[in-house]
Amino acid sequence: MNDVFVHGMAGGLPLPKTGTAMLRAGGEWQESASPGFLVMPLLNDAETGLRTFLMRFEPGAYATTHSHEEVEQIYVLEGEMYDDDTIYGAGDFFVRAPGAPHLAGSREGATVLVSYFPAERAA
Repeated sequence: MNDVFVHGMAGGLPLPKTGTAMLRAGGEWQESASPGFLVMPLLNDAETGLRTFLMRFEPGAYATTHSHEEVEQIYVLEGEMYDDDTIYGAGDFFVRAPGAPHLAGSREGATVLVSYFPAERAA
């Protein structure tokens, strides 16, 4: 995986085997592997490869072209972010196929909900 943001991400819940798991409000923002991007893990299940986290783009944050081995889903909560050819604003949702090359950045800052799941789970 070419994971420019969350390599070594600590925290988040594992997928529950039964019942419900939850995190209370007020989690901690963590520095990511890319300057200008902060993450707050929500779900981080090593067994299934499912990961969900909040990501904050600081104004001017930029990550060069990269790809992920997983399916990537992003919902923009506030602010604006961009990739190679689109600017996404609050309420926009997009999904990216495994291996799709893209860059990521934000001129003014943004907060997004990001979810990854292994390509084999999408088949």
